[in-house]
Amino acid sequence: MTRDATDPHPPDHTTDDAPPRDPREPALNAWLVEALGVDRPRRIVRTDDERILVSKFEPGFAARLHELLELMPELFDERAVVAAYEAQARVAPPATPRTSAWRAAMHALLRAAADRHAIPDLRQAEVRTGIDSVCAVLDSVLWTAPGVGDAGYAPASGEIAAYRDGLDRLEPSRDLFTRHYGVFDGRAVVNHCPGASFARVMLAQAWRACTGTDAPGAPTR
Repeated sequence: MTRDATDPHPPDHTTDDAPPRDPREPALNAWLVEALGVDRPRRIVRTDDERILVSKFEPGFAARLHELLELMPELFDERAVVAAYEAQARVAPPATPRTSAWRAAMHALLRAAADRHAIPDLRQAEVRTGIDSVCAVLDSVLWTAPGVGDAGYAPASGEIAAYRDGLDRLEPSRDLFTRHYGVFDGRAVVNHCPGASFARVMLAQAWRACTGTDAPGAPTR
């Protein structure tokens, strides 16, 4: 069965069961340092004939992140997100970029949820990083930089194309939230965001909040 694009719990393939360390890790990390300047070691999570999936996080991080996000359903509720954005936009200076207003609104939603569940700031930072990453993507997509006071704004055709090019032309397992390092030992080395499935939902809802239109490629209402 195909999941709704706005489902906050789409399948994610970044979890792992902490298997023994792969003996190729030292050579892989040496290659990452020498070829790409990656200074933080990566752990091999999974390999197949085509890919080596790596992570900079310790085993179990993805599962804990997903458990944390489960406590914050409003971050993935489009109505709540749009309402928070609109409230932020009303009090922001007219020249404030819409993407910045969305980011501030999401940070406020995060703080409110964290206060309810007594989530420490260190854990909140894991989610703030994701919000900021989505905002950076949206900034690059909404390149006309509409402000909250731009009443007549509508997404330019190039912005719609940029969104589609960034997500729709790539298969779900290889999107904007996946980093591709190159080829090592005959396989593509991929570093996947542990919260990529949630980030895709967040990006679509950010587009809706900032533009007032459905995200390109989203199901029609």
